Amino acid sequence: MRFLSEVRRKAFHLFSIVVPVGYYLLPEPLARPILLGLTVVAMTLDMLRLNEPRIRTFFYYFFGKMVRDHERNNLLGSTYVLLAALLCAYAFERPIAITAMAFLTVGDAAAAVVGRRFGRTKVFGKSLEGSFACFAACLGVAILYPGDPLTWRQMIGGALAATTFELVPMPFDDNMRISLSAGFAMTLLA
Repeated sequence: MRFLSEVRRKAFHLFSIVVPVGYYLLPEPLARPILLGLTVVAMTLDMLRLNEPRIRTFFYYFFGKMVRDHERNNLLGSTYVLLAALLCAYAFERPIAITAMAFLTVGDAAAAVVGRRFGRTKVFGKSLEGSFACFAACLGVAILYPGDPLTWRQMIGGALAATTFELVPMPFDDNMRISLSAGFAMTLLA
């Protein structure tokens, strides 16, 4: 994928910051059901895209350039973002869930854009420069989190887990791996 296509895709990806921000701003009894509803809608639309030719044609007309090859026959990354956010909301305490969701949005985008533009040192097909950007972005998110503060150990451990699971190739979508691994790390380090 070319650099400009990746920037366009990550700009759209950064829009998903509304998920952790919305989860932060909404009261708990309202936030989880809304997140559940959004996830169900995204999964339904994805299933329709995968199984209905007219919907698939319509979708690719508008978003085709942002879709990665592996997403053409699988769920979209955006659906995985919502699914991971939903799992974080139910699995972790609120400050950890919100921070883990934001790690995915900001850290993954930083890794992709910096890695594609400045990446020279390759590891697992990705760049160490992108990984450093991911770590710095995640750490910045944790430091700037406006709610109950996390400990330094949680911040560094969560950012390191998010960075590691963004870098290491695994068959599971990184939009699931990043936030869930960070949430588990921050929970264990509490």
